[in-house]
Amino acid sequence: MAAATAMLEAGGEDALQMKELSQRAGVSLATLYRYFPAKDHVLLAILHSRYSAALERVTAQTQSGATARERVTSHLLREFRAEQREPRLTAALVRVISETSRNYSEVLERTEQLHLQMLEHVAGGGRSVSAELQRLLPVVQAIFGAATRRWLAGVASPAQARFEIRAGCRLLDLADETVTEDLALAGSAD
Repeated sequence: MAAATAMLEAGGEDALQMKELSQRAGVSLATLYRYFPAKDHVLLAILHSRYSAALERVTAQTQSGATARERVTSHLLREFRAEQREPRLTAALVRVISETSRNYSEVLERTEQLHLQMLEHVAGGGRSVSAELQRLLPVVQAIFGAATRRWLAGVASPAQARFEIRAGCRLLDLADETVTEDLALAGSAD
């Protein structure tokens, strides 16, 4: 995965060729294909590994900020800055999240759960969060993903993406009663 990450950072997804990857990693092409039958498998493994490592780092840190919104906003803006430092790698990982087939739904779900666990930890400042806040975090996560995709596509500037992330995090200020009401409305037959 380290060799694949270096290839992605240097040349983007087009530079990630399985034959060259096997040479750089010092394994046979047959062995590489046994564990990673396609390039998307490599990308998904990198994505999962990065979120696993990030979750470990985040849970070992004390979160600063007075509110869940402040803590999550700060975290997601740091995450966006990290994505900006590695745009080719970010583009490949966003593509694999957005365009892969349903065959990868299990690993995508596990990876999404790692990200949500991280956001829950950050939101709660290391303590558990309310059920209403747990319901809002996937929405904030989706806004963050959309802002990143818009930035990568050149539709949004970095400043616009940061604005969208900040605006999305404001949802975390919603009153529990409002969230409960919206959940009830979502379940009704409009």
